[in-house]
Amino acid sequence: MRSWPIVLMALLVCLPVAASAGAPKRHTLPNGLRVIVRPNWSTDVVAIELLLDVSAQDEPRGQEGVRHLVQRLLLRGTTSETGQAMGRRLAAVGGVVNTTVGLDYVEIYALVPADGFEVALDLIANAVRRPAFAVEEVERQKSVALEMADAARAEPFQETYLALRKRLYRDHPYGNLTLGAPDSVASISRADISTFHSNHYGPNRAVLAVCGGVGQVRTMRAARRAFEDWAPAHPPQPSSLSAPELSVSEVTARERSVARSHVIIGFLAPAVDDPGYYAIQVIDTVLGGGATARLPRKLREELGLVYTVSSFYPTLAGDSHFGVYAVTGPGHLRDVKSAILSALSDLTREPVSEEELARAKTYLLGSYDLSHQRMKEQAYSLAWYEILGVGVEFEQSYREAIGAVTAQEVLATARSLFHRFVLAVTVPEA
Repeated sequence: MRSWPIVLMALLVCLPVAASAGAPKRHTLPNGLRVIVRPNWSTDVVAIELLLDVSAQDEPRGQEGVRHLVQRLLLRGTTSETGQAMGRRLAAVGGVVNTTVGLDYVEIYALVPADGFEVALDLIANAVRRPAFAVEEVERQKSVALEMADAARAEPFQETYLALRKRLYRDHPYGNLTLGAPDSVASISRADISTFHSNHYGPNRAVLAVCGGVGQVRTMRAARRAFEDWAPAHPPQPSSLSAPELSVSEVTARERSVARSHVIIGFLAPAVDDPGYYAIQVIDTVLGGGATARLPRKLREELGLVYTVSSFYPTLAGDSHFGVYAVTGPGHLRDVKSAILSALSDLTREPVSEEELARAKTYLLGSYDLSHQRMKEQAYSLAWYEILGVGVEFEQSYREAIGAVTAQEVLATARSLFHRFVLAVTVPEA
């Protein structure tokens, strides 16, 4: 899919096609760990992806950001190895490892030459199963998390996007910054971190995906050795929350020391299991897919109102959102809002032409092929499909479903989608 602001890259589903790769095969260990292996003998690189179904909804009230702290601490030392020793061990085989946090999952991954596969997998297993959570490291990472959160809130897009989510989702955890709020991060103790890890990190909540220059037998032998005695987790039942419906359209605005106005118009949108999901993917591409799409053509080329404009529709396990993001000069805010809403309204009045529909589908499917040739994206996607519950078959069914979207479906879906909205703006100080 096309290029996005960085915060959205973690939310969007990746849909790879690797012509030289074999079909992925799913295995399940007795403790519940799902292992997906896709060999690719055209490369010596191996991507190892461990995704856990530990979402923002799992964070206890008042401990928002605890997942991020756990993830940062995984690579800072285990009960048997210091963080520095872990780094040296992986560097010796030419590998890299990192962790991330999404709204619906936590992630630890490695990229390594095939000769170092077992070393990297053992390191990941040790990190996720036996973190030390040293007191001094906990305090250090809390300070880092607070600095990162401050930096995120100071970046205009990030701040505007968070304000949009706060208004769209209210008390739902999707409205929170994954880094956590200052008060909650400051109050989280080592005991809170250790308890959260014990309660939520287990093989029954995890998917291991391996793509690249290793085969099924070698991968499963290493996976059993590293994970088969990992005890399942039994987390508390999280509160079941749905995004509240908007009764009226709303505006949230803030003045900051910025040179340009940042605008996002957002709507609540369905999750991946909704029948309208594929039509919204096409709508997203019709509006923002490339320089000839409706939004850049109208707002930038014809009207000259914006420096940049794009649309986005992140794939989430729960209620998602559709948004349009634009950067404009201080005097054009009202005109930009009107132009965006007019472009969305056009999609609700008459069907897109067959020519435009075909262009959007070609662009969408071509972009997803081009964007996911690397092993890392392939492994991530396969693990993410499992977390979502759509399975490895989604890779092929997605293409077929996009191909089957009709102009009438686009029209009907646009009519159901584009009603009440949240307008989030960050404008220059007066």
